[in-house]
Amino acid sequence: MSPKDTGKYKVALVGGGINSAVGSAHYSAINLSGSFEIVAGNFSQDRKINAATAQAYSVSRSRNYCSLDELIQNEKECIDVVVVLTPTNIHASQVIQLIENGIPVICEKALACSVQEVVDIQKVLKTKNGFLVVTYNYLGYPMIRELKHMIANDRLGKLRHIQIEMPQEGFIRSDKHGKPVVPQKWRLEDGVIPTLSLDLGVHLHMFIQYLTEEQPLAVVARSESIGHFSQIIDNVNCILEYTNGLTCNMWYSKIATGNRNGMKIRFYGEKGSAEWVQEIPEILHIACTNGKRCTIDRGCDDVHICNQSRYTRFKVGHPAGFIEAYANYYHDIASALAIYKKTGEMVFDNCFGAEEALVGMKLFEAVEKSCISRSWKTV
Repeated sequence: MSPKDTGKYKVALVGGGINSAVGSAHYSAINLSGSFEIVAGNFSQDRKINAATAQAYSVSRSRNYCSLDELIQNEKECIDVVVVLTPTNIHASQVIQLIENGIPVICEKALACSVQEVVDIQKVLKTKNGFLVVTYNYLGYPMIRELKHMIANDRLGKLRHIQIEMPQEGFIRSDKHGKPVVPQKWRLEDGVIPTLSLDLGVHLHMFIQYLTEEQPLAVVARSESIGHFSQIIDNVNCILEYTNGLTCNMWYSKIATGNRNGMKIRFYGEKGSAEWVQEIPEILHIACTNGKRCTIDRGCDDVHICNQSRYTRFKVGHPAGFIEAYANYYHDIASALAIYKKTGEMVFDNCFGAEEALVGMKLFEAVEKSCISRSWKTV
């Protein structure tokens, strides 16, 4: 069967080799989504990993390239979209190159490393009428989408306060010999915005953006370097002010011993509160001001979003997880890509592009300035 016979969007990957955790996640989600197929790629600068990945992903040798330039030259007219899964510090240049060549782009977060890089991407998008989506896979969890529906329909009342956190332990972990567990080289270098904010902070920002649609106004923050790698920031605490009187406490860290990925969000409104924990993603804990408390899952009779067929790959009680959330996000990207190919317009529902990324970069540049000055900074 030829690629055209499948009816799926033809995808090329840049980065995402088999030695990459994010590559494996995207590969699985792309297949699970049912809307895309991987037909080409430049998966790694290491020739052996590049070739091994092509074999593992069932990509022909003839469509396995040694550089992005070579991929663009040979695949520009043959693919529908490129997924960028390279280190964050080279996203901007690659995204710009692809858009300049008229190729739609899906980019793993963070889109870029600074406000200026996102502004440069936006200029090219406007000039070329390009297509760009940034992936924030946690937004694909069914219960997060149920929570968005609840907030939009005033179930919690006017939101007053958010507690949101993403603690991990990677930068303080030791192996069985007592030696530090060393991450990829690019994670050990900080730029205008510390890599910790680009890696973890952007997820928390997008939760708030997606669920509330409020905008950050000001922040006061403190950062530290506590773990094995003294050259980088590994712990950040923030107090944030948002539009419409909303306040937020935000913590993200890679020195939180005992937390593999302790993401937790708590939203407090005038009528009630909601709590979601990523390690038990099928449940929302709801509390009301009259003292009632309950848990909600896909099997409840009063849910509106999470029980839709697209989120029910298997029956209630068998949790949907991380890869399924990615696949849900890819489903939304496919819908946006279909509109773009038909009308030339970027119309997003449940997925996001450069505009939201720019707000995030402005926020985390303000966080870093606040950490340095130890004072409030406007966003």
